[in-house]
Amino acid sequence: MLFDNPVFEGWYTDSMDVYRNVDVSSGNLNGKERRLVLEKVPCRIYSVKKNGPRIRQTAAMTDSVDKLACDLSVEIKAGDELHVVRGGMLGVQGDPERYFADRPHPYYDPVGGVLSGLEHQEVALLTEEIIS
Repeated sequence: MLFDNPVFEGWYTDSMDVYRNVDVSSGNLNGKERRLVLEKVPCRIYSVKKNGPRIRQTAAMTDSVDKLACDLSVEIKAGDELHVVRGGMLGVQGDPERYFADRPHPYYDPVGGVLSGLEHQEVALLTEEIIS
């Protein structure tokens, strides 16, 4: 488990729900449907790069590329939709922020995680919203 080191205990202050496109069949029709696959997973958004709003002729948009850390055991795939509640593991009941995940990048401790306890995976997150 990531952060077995007591110095980092409680570092995962956010929580996330993971939605994924899964194959579904209805009679002779095959398709995809986005379904909840993981719920209330401890995580932490630790690098936030918010851009200001951009004004276009049709609409104003805002976007950001943030980074999230979570345990190596969490299965995240590129394209997953993540709903992250900042402070969710601390009991905060805020509105979730909606992101799309890039391919996760695992970081392993050279001795199997027994020395530092810092093994984790990093996921780049994209958000792009139209401002109404």
